[in-house]
Amino acid sequence: MDSSFKDIVEEIVSRHHSLLRRELPKITEMLNRLSSGEGKNDSVSEAQHIYQKVRTKIETHLKDEETILFPIGITLESGGTPPPAEIDLLERLNEMEKEHDGCGNALTTIYQMIANSTPQGELRDELLNTIQRVQDDLRIHVEKENEQVHPRFIKLFTK
Repeated sequence: MDSSFKDIVEEIVSRHHSLLRRELPKITEMLNRLSSGEGKNDSVSEAQHIYQKVRTKIETHLKDEETILFPIGITLESGGTPPPAEIDLLERLNEMEKEHDGCGNALTTIYQMIANSTPQGELRDELLNTIQRVQDDLRIHVEKENEQVHPRFIKLFTK
C-alpha cells in the first residue's frame, strides 16, 4: 500500500530536514575555521560566500515546505479546506524543484573548490565528508519530493 502524503512528508521532515538542520551549521563552522586558518585563500572565501547563499536558500525552502506546502497537502488529503495561501502554491512548487537542482549544483561547486584549493588535513577532510553526506542525503530527499510529494500535492490541490 502507498504511504499517505502525511506519512511521506513526516518522514522527509524527521529524516532529511533534520539532517540538514544538523549538518548545515557544521559546514558553516568548518568553513569559518578553514577561512581563518592555514587553508585560507580566495577559493575558500568564495566557497564560503556561495555556501552562505545556499544555506539561506535551503533554510527558506525547508520553512516554506514545513509551514505552507506540507500542512496544506495534509489538510487536503484529510478532506479539509486549507486557509487561502498568500502565494501561488503551484508556482512556488515549480520554484522549489528548481531550487533542488540549484542547491545540489552549488554544493558540488563548493566541494570542488575546497578539494582543489585546500591542502589536505583533518579539517578539510571533515568538511568534504560532511558536504558529501549532505549531498548524498539531498539526492534521496529531492527524489522523494520531486517524484512523490509534488505530484501528490498537485493532484490534491487541483481536485
